[in-house]
Amino acid sequence: MTKTKVLLSIDKMDDAYRAFCDKVGEIASVEVANTTDFDLDGVDIFVGKRLPADKLTRADRLKAVFTYKTGVDEIALDELYRRGIILCNSHANSVYIAQYAFTLALAITARVVEFDKNLRKGDWSAEQSWRSLFSMKVGLVGYGSIGREIDRLLRANGIATCTLDRGRNYEIETASTLAELCDRCDLLILSLPKTAETNDMFDAAVFSHLKGKYIVNVGRGNCIDEEALYQSLKNHEVMGAAIDTWRLKSRGEEKLFPSKKHFEKLSNVLLSPHKAMQVADGHAKYVEDVANNVTDYISGKPPRNVVDLKKGY
Repeated sequence: MTKTKVLLSIDKMDDAYRAFCDKVGEIASVEVANTTDFDLDGVDIFVGKRLPADKLTRADRLKAVFTYKTGVDEIALDELYRRGIILCNSHANSVYIAQYAFTLALAITARVVEFDKNLRKGDWSAEQSWRSLFSMKVGLVGYGSIGREIDRLLRANGIATCTLDRGRNYEIETASTLAELCDRCDLLILSLPKTAETNDMFDAAVFSHLKGKYIVNVGRGNCIDEEALYQSLKNHEVMGAAIDTWRLKSRGEEKLFPSKKHFEKLSNVLLSPHKAMQVADGHAKYVEDVANNVTDYISGKPPRNVVDLKKGY
């Protein structure tokens, strides 16, 4: 019997990928390629972080795609749907991303970064106070794997939570609209995927419901209208923001501000360079999770974390 052919697309070989090759190689034929120069002819399973539509023209046997990350916006979802190919992502690091979101929420409400910067200039500003997250209600915009982990952390600390009603039987308070969620809550944490539906979801109209409140984003950067957020923060309408994901992103050693708007000049925003997912052993956990999912799939078990290709998450 011909072995299942698995193509692993990576930037460079490391211990995590070697472990993947060893594990999957016990039951399949594994080939390794870089992230741009690969051919899907004769490949049954593709494992990688990006897959443009033109690469699928020679995918004569491809049945499944596995990505060793959570976001799937660099994969040709429509073409996979048209060809009946399944896509699975990984949520191995959801608990760590949730921890980072919790940390950002604590930091922006307690103003620890702002106070640190002031004291480095000798400014004690004794009259300045901070807000306690433990006296707030937190709205969760995005209630997938990451959102549920954030909810678990918050509720374990006695912090009330609420999310949008998506017609599912959530064991959490729900609001029927985004405006209602903003009105009910003191702080919002976003963990949304990048889809057409989420693009500019947080615009000036939404921020008008967040006056005197806070926002944290560990989801995709496309969901925030950065011009609207900048103006709201500059005018001290939104009280504070902690943003980990931006529309711009530095590649390698490139020096780059995160936005065309000068957020770096505002004291009520905490800037984070897309670090929520970059926990020390996060990469290895993603790859290990995918290796287990791939071997289960080859062995005939139902795959985990199957993405809805029409919704994009």
